[in-house]
Amino acid sequence: MGNDVVDKLKKMGFMDIQLHQIQLGLSEGLPVEIYANPAFDWFQMEEIRKGLKAKLDVTCYAKPEIPYEKMRQIRKGLQEGIDLLPYMDWNAGVLKEFRLARLGDIDLSKYIKQGYDAQQLAEIRKASEKGIDLEVHINPEFRAASITEIRKGLENGVDVSLYAKNTYSWQKMRELRLGLENQLDVSKYSSHFYDWEQMREIRLGLKAGVAVDGYCLLRYSASEMYKKRRELLLQSHVNGAAFYKQMEESISNILSSEDALEAHGLRNHVESKEIVQTNDSDKLLLGKEHLTLEFRAGNMEAYITIGVPDGIVERDVLMDFLKEKKVKSGISDPAMELICKGEYGQSPILIAQGKIPLKGEDGWYEYFFRTDVQKKPKVLEDGSADYKDIEWFEVVKEGQKIAYYHGAKDGTDGYDVLGNVIKGRKGTEKRVLKGKGFRLEDDKKTYTALYNGMIRLEGEDLSVVNHVELDEINMTTGNIFFDGSIHIRGNVSSGMAVKATGDIVIDGNVEVATIETEGSVMLKKGMNSSGLGVVKAGKNVVSRFFESTKIIAGGNIEVDKCLNSHLYAKGMITATRVLAGGIASSESGFYLNNVGNHAGLRTVLKVQINETARNDYHNILFNIKDVKRQLEVLNKTYNDLMEKYTAQERSEMELFQKVENAVFVKQKQLDKMKELEIQLKRIIDKEKLVSVVISGNAYEGTVVEVGSGRWEAKNHYNVTIKQQNSEISVYNN
Repeated sequence: MGNDVVDKLKKMGFMDIQLHQIQLGLSEGLPVEIYANPAFDWFQMEEIRKGLKAKLDVTCYAKPEIPYEKMRQIRKGLQEGIDLLPYMDWNAGVLKEFRLARLGDIDLSKYIKQGYDAQQLAEIRKASEKGIDLEVHINPEFRAASITEIRKGLENGVDVSLYAKNTYSWQKMRELRLGLENQLDVSKYSSHFYDWEQMREIRLGLKAGVAVDGYCLLRYSASEMYKKRRELLLQSHVNGAAFYKQMEESISNILSSEDALEAHGLRNHVESKEIVQTNDSDKLLLGKEHLTLEFRAGNMEAYITIGVPDGIVERDVLMDFLKEKKVKSGISDPAMELICKGEYGQSPILIAQGKIPLKGEDGWYEYFFRTDVQKKPKVLEDGSADYKDIEWFEVVKEGQKIAYYHGAKDGTDGYDVLGNVIKGRKGTEKRVLKGKGFRLEDDKKTYTALYNGMIRLEGEDLSVVNHVELDEINMTTGNIFFDGSIHIRGNVSSGMAVKATGDIVIDGNVEVATIETEGSVMLKKGMNSSGLGVVKAGKNVVSRFFESTKIIAGGNIEVDKCLNSHLYAKGMITATRVLAGGIASSESGFYLNNVGNHAGLRTVLKVQINETARNDYHNILFNIKDVKRQLEVLNKTYNDLMEKYTAQERSEMELFQKVENAVFVKQKQLDKMKELEIQLKRIIDKEKLVSVVISGNAYEGTVVEVGSGRWEAKNHYNVTIKQQNSEISVYNN
C-alpha cells in the first residue's frame, strides 16, 4: 500500500491499527472493501478478514452493530459447520460454550434457557465431556466456582451432596471437597456458620492428625485457630519427633548401661580418694538447698544438679524437691537411686523424662486382586521371548469386592515431665480412589466392581474396564466390535475384524484379519496375513511373531520375530530375535537383534521425524513474528492516545479501553506462543538423541534412514546408528 493511499485512508478516519488489517488483507489477496469501513473497529476487521481468508460467507456477520466477540464465535462456528446465527440474542460467552459443546455432541440449550452464564456453562460442558451429570446437584444460583467444586468432587468420587448447597460459598465447598477426598471427618467443620478460613484450619488439623476438638469452636477466629493448630503440632513434635525419639532411645541406653551412666555423669568415675567414699556413713547428708533443677526440650526433660560433690540425698527429700518443682511424670528410679547413694558427678543428671507421643498407623488400602501383573514375556535362555504364559490383565466379576480401605489409627498420647498430656497424632488418611467401573459402598470403605471386566490400578486411579472373553473369531461368530477389552482364547480366521476401545489379547493364531483398538494388542502366538492383515493400536503392540503384516502403534512395538512386515510406532520398536524384510518406522528408535538375512533381504529402518512438531515449530515462529508486529502497531496507537489525551479523557474513551485491553491480550498470546515454541523445540531436540541399536548382525541389504541421512549395512555386527549434525554416525556397541 503506497504512502498516498495510506494518507488518503487516514484522512477518511482510519487509524494505524485499522490500516494494518487492510494491509494484511491486501497482501492475502482478499476483497478488503467488505471491511474497509471506519465504522468497523480493528477487532471486527480482523474477524472479517479471517473469515474471508477461510472462504466463508462473511456477509452474515460483517455488520458494524455486531460486537467482535460475537463475530469471532460466528466465524469459528461456520468453520466448524455450526450455525450460530439463530442464537444471536445470546452473548458471546454463551455462544462460545454452546459452540464448544456442540463439537462434543453436547447440548447445553436447556441450561442456557435456565439462565446459566458462560462460566457456569463452561463447567457443565467440562463435566459432560467426562460423562458426569451435574444436573441433580446444581442450579443457576451457584457461581461458576461452586460448580467447579461440585464437578471436581464427582470426578474424584466423593459424595458431593454433603456440600452442594446454596448455604456454602465456593471456598467452603472446596474445603469440604478436599476433606472428603482425604477421607477426613468433615462433620467437624461442616457447619455453614464457619467461614472458609476457619474450615481450612480445622481441615489442616485433621489432616495432620492433631486433636482439633480443642479449637474447632466458632468463637475462635481463623487466626486464633491457626495459632492453636501450630501449638498442637509443636506439642506433638511434628518437626522434632525424630530428634526426641532418638533422644529417648539414647537415654534408655544411658539408664541401662553402667558404662554409659559413667560417661554421662550419673556415676562418679573420678578416681580421686578425696571424693570417692565407699562408706555411705562418711558422706554428707544434703538438703533441698543443695539442689537445682533445669527443664529442657520444652519440659520434656528435667535435669538436677547437686552442689556438693560427695553427699547423699534421702529419697523423701528428693521427692519433695521434685514435687515443689511440679515434676510429676517420667521420674527415673535408677537416677534417684544413684543420687540417694551419692554416686553422681558434677554434670547435670537426667532425673525425669517425658514420653514422646506416637503417630497412629496411616490409612491403607487392601486390594482383592493382583496389582503386580507385569505384562511382559518371559526371556528364555537363548534370548528369545516366551509369550505363551504371559499375563496381560486381571479380571474381576460384577459385584466382586475389589478393595477395602482401612482407616488411619489414633496416635498414642505422650506427656511432659510436668504431667501435661501431649496428644498423639492420628495417622494420615489416604485419598479416596478415583476412576471408573466400580462403586463405593455405603460404608465408604468397600469398593465393588460394577460389571465383569479387566481391572487396573495406577497410583490412586482404579478402573474396571468392560471385558469380554470369546473362544474364537470366525465366519460363524462374525466380526467383533466391543466398547471395552477383548480376550480371545482361540484363533482369529481370515477376513475377520476385531475392534475394541480397550485392550485386545489373542491366545491363538491370527490370519488375514483386522485388529484395531484404542488400547494395546497382545498376540500370544502371532500373525501371518499375506500382506493384507492389519494391527492398529492406540498404545502398545506385543507379539511372538509377525509375517507379512502391517502394524501401527501409538506406543511401542515389541516382537520376537518379524518377517516382511510394515511397522510404524510412535514409541520404540524392539525385535528380540530377528527383523528381516519390509519397512519399520519409529519416532523413538530401535533396539533389535539381527536385522536382514544372509540372502541380503532388503530391510529398511526409518527413524521417523515428527513432521507435525517441525511444521508447528515453523508456524509458531511465523505467528510469533506476526503477533509482535501487531503488538508494535497496538503500542504505537496506545502511545499516540496517551500523548493526545488526558487521563480523564482516556478513562471515558471506549477506543482507548479497547486498545489497552488488546495490548494486554496480545502480550498474553505472545507469552503462550513462546512457551509453545520452547516445548516444540524440546521435541525436535529430543529427536537428535534417537538411535538404532543393533545387537547381532546387520546383514547387507539393511538400510537405516535417520532424518535426511542414510546408512547401508555391509554385514556389520553390534552397531548403533544415530544422526549427529545432520550426518549419520555409526558406533560399535
